[in-house]
Amino acid sequence: YAVDAETGSQEWAFETGNRVYSSPTVVDGTVFVGGGINLYAVAADTGEQEWAFDTGSTVSSSPTVVDGTVFVGSWDTDLHAVDADTGEQEWAFETGGNIQSSPTVVDGTVFVGSNDGNLYAVDAETGSQEWAFETGNRVYSSPTVVDGTVFVGGGINLYAVAADTGEQEWAFDTGSTVSSSPTVVDGTVFVGSWDTDLHAVDADTGEQEWAFETGGNIQSSPTVVDGTVFVGSND
Repeated sequence: YAVDAETGSQEWAFETGNRVYSSPTVVDGTVFVGGGINLYAVAADTGEQEWAFDTGSTVSSSPTVVDGTVFVGSWDTDLHAVDADTGEQEWAFETGGNIQSSPTVVDGTVFVGSNDGNLYAVDAETGSQEWAFETGNRVYSSPTVVDGTVFVGGGINLYAVAADTGEQEWAFDTGSTVSSSPTVVDGTVFVGSWDTDLHAVDADTGEQEWAFETGGNIQSSPTVVDGTVFVGSND
């Protein structure tokens, strides 16, 4: 849906024919979004389809667009790179599990988690693997990259991994599954866990600064504005 931000009236609706888990990304007048097994490009002003790319399985990953290429994961186990103008595949990088994590692109490298238990760094131009970091469990979380470090949840841990080498800097045990994506502000990593807590962790050391307990598991990813952390809980 496209909805007028001022009035709340519908501008247009684009039918994908299946559930839309993916969050839309808008670049240069085009909306990129996953729906069912397809990645769609839709004109932002009219809602007309520009192209559709069949990934082969469900797309719950949200697309990232950098330098004319759309990067998105699929349950077919692949990270796909698709030309933003034409919808033609540039390359596909195969992992060993479905991808629910949304890719992050920094300095020519795509970082994405897979349910095969790995965080991958992939060359954005060629699709070749730079490194893989084994978390030992599914990676639902989308990675955040700050100052040369990748922060991501995998299994019950929040990990800090060197962006250039894939070497672990530290791991923080949250006590339960991390599907929340971390937010890093002023040297602190904020992330939710299924242990019901919102955790604040020192970005340099991996030491816990504090934990705020809610009444249910946290799958929501936190947002920090003006010194306040906003997060949803399944309570």
